[in-house]
Amino acid sequence: MSDERKLIRALPARSVEDVIAELAAAQVRAARGEPLSPPVVTVHLGTGFQATGEIIDILFDQRRGTTLLLHLVGMSRHDRSSDVIYVKVDQVAALTVHSAVGHVALLSAGQVAPPAGPPPTRLEARRTLERLRSQLVQRLGAEVALDAPIDDAPVDQLAGLVELATQVFGALQSVVRDDLGLEAVRSQVKTVQLRAGAAFALSLSHEALEATAPWAEHPRRWVETPELVSRLEALL
Repeated sequence: MSDERKLIRALPARSVEDVIAELAAAQVRAARGEPLSPPVVTVHLGTGFQATGEIIDILFDQRRGTTLLLHLVGMSRHDRSSDVIYVKVDQVAALTVHSAVGHVALLSAGQVAPPAGPPPTRLEARRTLERLRSQLVQRLGAEVALDAPIDDAPVDQLAGLVELATQVFGALQSVVRDDLGLEAVRSQVKTVQLRAGAAFALSLSHEALEATAPWAEHPRRWVETPELVSRLEALL
């Protein structure tokens, strides 16, 4: 069995909704400068309609349902159009992910990973965390401090620290997409604290949002993106 086939066969089954949310979050992360290249997908609706493109945004709305924004493309990234389509996620019956072998980490929430490269250096980790913080500050129009023990973390766990920061700041960016979320984060979160711990946990106290996770377990994903956004919103 080829290495590519082994990677594909190792993928776990996940709900269509969770995979869509994962790919939308990856597109946001890529737009912020992370070295990600989210896949081209085809969404298949129960009506038989289908559309091929890149998931570029997702809106979680408890009252009106979840809406997916898809930038329509052909089967190649070079075959782009200027069209987008808005799709209600509860109408998606199936999702085809094209060239999936290059996206196994995203599709498996970190359970399946291609051969790992070297861990980030402390300087690279500082740059990544500062970029994430600065992007949130720019969106909020207010200062947010970051407290992360980069100097004390073991070198082989720096990738886990960076991943925790990416997940938490990605969830914050999802929350601040509308005015209510923006004001909630601006008024209640003045510091983001990242800590190593035995399990993933999220808490908010005295204007400090603290997230803990077992960094050494990276690249396994500790929490799904929709759950993290929901847990964050429940604290605000």
